[in-house]
Amino acid sequence: MPHVSIQHIIGTVALIGLAVSIALAYQIIVSSVEESVIKTQLNQTAEYISMSLTNVISLTDFTYGIISTSEPVTKHLDLPEMIGGKPYNITIVKREEEYYVHVEIIGRSDLYAESPIIVKSTQRIRILAGVDLEIAESLLEDFDVEPRAWVIGSTLEVVVWCYKYYEDDVMYAGLGILGGGPQT
Repeated sequence: MPHVSIQHIIGTVALIGLAVSIALAYQIIVSSVEESVIKTQLNQTAEYISMSLTNVISLTDFTYGIISTSEPVTKHLDLPEMIGGKPYNITIVKREEEYYVHVEIIGRSDLYAESPIIVKSTQRIRILAGVDLEIAESLLEDFDVEPRAWVIGSTLEVVVWCYKYYEDDVMYAGLGILGGGPQT
């Protein structure tokens, strides 16, 4: 009967432990790099949406008094279908008196980015977040824009919109779906 020394058993267990440790370290490093890339893409997406909304508000503000129609101004957003192979959600949030575009990986509340919506205007502006959706729906009921409190990034016809309501002299803005298309 062959005799296995205790030193060989300890050496084999140590080699197996070392291999498992290297595999776990590799997985941790790859996961960290992946999260860093995803956060960068989320940040770029949030900044793009924020900038687009700011531009639409500025355009509406500029044309106030020049154009007598009361049509909403919209801009179609060219968004990636997925970020890092994962679906994501877009919302507008209000903290204190400031608004932010919040982009988050669905199911991962730790993977998100926010970008402030910076608007400089002499007009009164109300950016509609989730709680104000009824106002947006009543303002846009005759137009081809369906306001949304949140939008999934893979939705095709995502827009930012701005509407100058002449009766109360306020500009309203927010997220929406052109044509009221379904969420995908």
